Amino acid sequence: MNNPMSNTETVQAFMQALEARNFAAASSYLADDFIFSGATPKPLNKGQFMTVIKEMKNGIPDLAFRLQDVHQRDNTVTATMQITGTQAETFLLAPLGMPPVPQMGRSISLPKEHAVYAFQEGQIMMMDVEQVPGGGIPGMLQQLGIDLPIIQ
Repeated sequence: MNNPMSNTETVQAFMQALEARNFAAASSYLADDFIFSGATPKPLNKGQFMTVIKEMKNGIPDLAFRLQDVHQRDNTVTATMQITGTQAETFLLAPLGMPPVPQMGRSISLPKEHAVYAFQEGQIMMMDVEQVPGGGIPGMLQQLGIDLPIIQ
């Protein structure tokens, strides 16, 4: 008998797939009209989000999301994450309209951020990350010692 995953299990599997660089699996948890917002200057669609994550994992191979406190409420899941890692390579965040992020060899440990995942027919249709001081992509770049303009 095929048991569908709960929404909390889907979020955990999605985030684990991103960490493990299993981008095909991660993408399969996302609705075609998926939108990511909050941690980036502008919302990203599914393709843009996956590109940004792939590039971040190329530049920061040990990038970890440290997902915790995953709870389901109705058709949404809330979770807390704390992104950590050490940059090993230059990487490009093209969907954000930025020049290449130079290899700085620094470690990052962003503040804890709360994320809300909204579901539609068993797939994640939206991921919204709470904006906290020092968090998101701007906070990551700041910790890497990079002062790059982000296109709004």
